Amino acid sequence: MTTTRWYNNEIAYLHNVCDEIVRERRKNPNDVKDLLNRMINGKDPETGYQLSDENIRYQMLTFLVAGHETTSGLLSFALYYLLKNPHTLQKVQVEVDQYGEITVDTLSKLKYIDAVLKETLRLQPTAPGFILTSKEDSVILPGGYEVHKDESIIVVLHKLHRDPKIWDRPEEFVPERMLNGGFENLPLNSWKPFGNGQRSCIGRPFAWQESLLALALVIKHFNIEFVDPSYDLRIKQTLTIKPEGFKIRVRSRQRVGILLDTNITPVNKATEKTSKQKDDTKHLRPMAIFFGSNSGSCESFAATLASEAPLYGYNATVATLDSAVNSLPNDQPTIIITASYEGNPCENAKQFMAYLESKPKLEINYAVFGAGHHDWVNTYQKIPIYIDQMIENAGGTRIIERGVGDSGGDFYGAFEAWKENLFQTLRKDNGEHNIISEEKLSIEIVNLKRNFEQITDSGILLQSKVLVKATEIVPTIKHLEIKLPKGQTYRTGDYLAILPSNPVEIVYRVLKRFNLSTDTQVKIHCSTNTFFPTNHPVSAFDILSGYVELAQPISKKQIETLAALCKDEKEAVQLKNLNGDTYETEILNKRISILDTLELYSSCDLSFAQYLRMLPSLRVRQYSISSSPLWNSEVVTLTFDVLNVPALSGSGQYFGVASNYLANLREGNQISCSVRASNTRFHPPEDTTIPIVMIAAGTGIAPFRGFIQERAAQLVCGRNIGSTILYYGCRSQEDFLYSNEFEKWSSLGAVQVKSVFSRQSNNGKKYVQDLLWEDRNEIASLYCKGARFYTCGSGRKVGASVKTCFIKIIAEIKQCNEEEATKILEKISCDRYNVDVFA
Repeated sequence: MTTTRWYNNEIAYLHNVCDEIVRERRKNPNDVKDLLNRMINGKDPETGYQLSDENIRYQMLTFLVAGHETTSGLLSFALYYLLKNPHTLQKVQVEVDQYGEITVDTLSKLKYIDAVLKETLRLQPTAPGFILTSKEDSVILPGGYEVHKDESIIVVLHKLHRDPKIWDRPEEFVPERMLNGGFENLPLNSWKPFGNGQRSCIGRPFAWQESLLALALVIKHFNIEFVDPSYDLRIKQTLTIKPEGFKIRVRSRQRVGILLDTNITPVNKATEKTSKQKDDTKHLRPMAIFFGSNSGSCESFAATLASEAPLYGYNATVATLDSAVNSLPNDQPTIIITASYEGNPCENAKQFMAYLESKPKLEINYAVFGAGHHDWVNTYQKIPIYIDQMIENAGGTRIIERGVGDSGGDFYGAFEAWKENLFQTLRKDNGEHNIISEEKLSIEIVNLKRNFEQITDSGILLQSKVLVKATEIVPTIKHLEIKLPKGQTYRTGDYLAILPSNPVEIVYRVLKRFNLSTDTQVKIHCSTNTFFPTNHPVSAFDILSGYVELAQPISKKQIETLAALCKDEKEAVQLKNLNGDTYETEILNKRISILDTLELYSSCDLSFAQYLRMLPSLRVRQYSISSSPLWNSEVVTLTFDVLNVPALSGSGQYFGVASNYLANLREGNQISCSVRASNTRFHPPEDTTIPIVMIAAGTGIAPFRGFIQERAAQLVCGRNIGSTILYYGCRSQEDFLYSNEFEKWSSLGAVQVKSVFSRQSNNGKKYVQDLLWEDRNEIASLYCKGARFYTCGSGRKVGASVKTCFIKIIAEIKQCNEEEATKILEKISCDRYNVDVFA
């Protein structure tokens, strides 16, 4: 009852405000040509009737509510597209920066922002359709559709605004198409976001002025970035449409100094310790650390660097590279840690790359550490190299040479060595001594009940089944159906990011090594930043299960540390010898972890706190989604090998962290997960008539099951689909994943499957590249017909072999050498050849 009363009171208040405005205008009339005067003085030309004051009140409320709903949606979509297109955002910033302040008089000069808003409304008209009614009978529309009198037709603007006959690259955000007469020369009725005819939006001029002003002011005064850089557009529909779950972070583009009250009143020993820690750090020099990261490794490196910085006299801040746009500090060391993503910047580094391309002046002291995998030969370290060179060209001074981390080698060891070199170089300017000398992380054993925090953003396992049972040569392959977290959806070809837990077998080994029980509770105290939960009891089992990487190969630096802690001199020497030429063969290739090493060299006196401090934080794992949203937009399927094999060290089993976590889940269990967008080109083409050729081996078939599932659904619904061909390789017919489904889709005409089995040689053909070479003339013909090509599988095996085969095909067709053929393939890869391979 109270809610109803409040609701009615609010309505009455709005009515009274509107009525008062009308009374005031009638009492004091003027000649202003605004909407209110039009409503008060306007007369119907046929009847002479005028609007009543009550009707005027309702019209005013409509302007207020409807205008706010659509305009806020437009601005939200515009910000999303600007963040997804950093070069466009850069152009908007350049435009607004031409003017000292944005005023109403400036708006007509903001041509590019005007184009941004028009392009936004083309792709996402916030009022997504309108209804027309036929005034005539038996009207034949294009396509042969007959419409009778008084029948209604819904005009769906998302389809109208993407008509490929009108719009070049209709799915892409290209504001430039609205400039230089492009908008004025559009065909009649091809752009209709404000509705149609007499029922079109009466408040369009006001909404447009409001949107221009708001967007210009936001971009002029703030840097913006995604809260979640992996966010991909999801639509929420209420009265209108708007982005769902879209959150941005804003920072002032002008540096502002804020004086904080530093008076601290001691309360107890805990606050005294906190005060002591603050006293320890208040004299530290500032350091800025920026990272670009998709999978979390570079972010983890940045956090590690920041946590150790106080030991060397620095108080470090950590932020994304996108947050550094226009604000790289020149009064402190600037450290950049980033990876390449298939030759492109990470999601949270795209704006920064566009910023560097604008060639700003950057007189900063900086250092760069790059992450990558050597299997991606053409794009290995591409972005770190580019950033390093661009900053130097802009006036920057390197602190040390760029670090190189190879995730296919001593990844963490390379970072440790680079980090040590960085701090040794910086310490020369800091008196050659440590500022905080106490142990960074200590552990207190306590006896409290386990209290593990639940992860809120989680999906639910609906189904788990075995596709292939493990044999001596084939691992178990599983299929999962997962209900996505509320509000999430996906595109065919996207990833599902999983935050796993470590296998219990490994956790038990750690507990045994350090004489801890499964019920042991620990309280972690840390004098620097850490990813661990601190200052309250938490289970040691939970720390080991959910916070750290236990199976990561030990680095050379860590071997050195363990050797120094060995009480047995013979073991110490043996450990030191592993740091030499045998490191790659004996450590990396056999994936020997810190735990493995401690078990092999039992005299090593390493404490549990030291052990935890050596471990990186647990990373998310990404799996290709093996379904299509046309099957179910709220449920995804995963297809994966379960890695549970004899350890290459010769002792015990090696467990894949994420695959065993997923394999051991039961139906109904919650999974910490989130959809991550894949490469923008690794999706089926929007035009279903474009031919596609897919090449996969083993579980690399996962995304292509989704591709073909989508094309089969489109075919059943009456859509025309182009040639769809799958080249698939596995060991034997028994390993052919989803063979029954592919047989059904083949009978529908949705796909043509060409398979090959490596253990059942057929006329010398054992691998997918053998089939491709045999069909090279057909491949060339499909390319000439506009086909798009996709590869998924092992980067070292399938990715490299298929690429070599394509180069040979191009060389034969074009009658050129392999070097020229390689250049042609690289050009094709920008649009027509898309690869999603894993290490």
